[in-house]
Amino acid sequence: MNLLALTHPDLVFINPQYRTPEALIRWLTEPLAKRKIISDRETFIQSVLQRESEGPTALGEALAVPHGKAQTVQQAAFCLALFDEPIRWPGLEGDEEVRMVFLLAIPPAEAGSTHMQLLTTLTCLLTEDRVRERLLAACTREEAMSALSAEEPQKQDDGPERSFLIPVVLGSIAIAAFLQAGLNWASGVS
Repeated sequence: MNLLALTHPDLVFINPQYRTPEALIRWLTEPLAKRKIISDRETFIQSVLQRESEGPTALGEALAVPHGKAQTVQQAAFCLALFDEPIRWPGLEGDEEVRMVFLLAIPPAEAGSTHMQLLTTLTCLLTEDRVRERLLAACTREEAMSALSAEEPQKQDDGPERSFLIPVVLGSIAIAAFLQAGLNWASGVS
């Protein structure tokens, strides 16, 4: 998947002033609206916050991937915020320090296809030390875009922990969503 086709330099930010999940999500929604990727800011924000309440989106490796699927999304896209100093983001085992936040906007019709392809591409790419380091060292939008332009991560034998990371991360997301759905069902929330 070509990540650059789903973003734009206007959607990449270095050290934004917003350092809490909700404030950052709200702030990153604005450029998506300006580029006409979403047609209703508040509906999109609520879809992202709803997803955040269902399970953590910090995935380790200094990465958080909040996302929203709503009718207001006109095309799949993402914003990126990079931080020199980590911010706190809810993870599977409590708050995690993250330095890369990818806010994904997904049309409902692409929830099972583009959404999963994008998550898989991002997590695979960012488990590559050289790519992650280039992205974290980016001082400009152009440097960040260049770091994202790596299409295929280089194959290397990093041991079993690397090869199992992606299935574990995606499996953990699925389990968290499943558990939350069960809790919602048990409490009568739909």
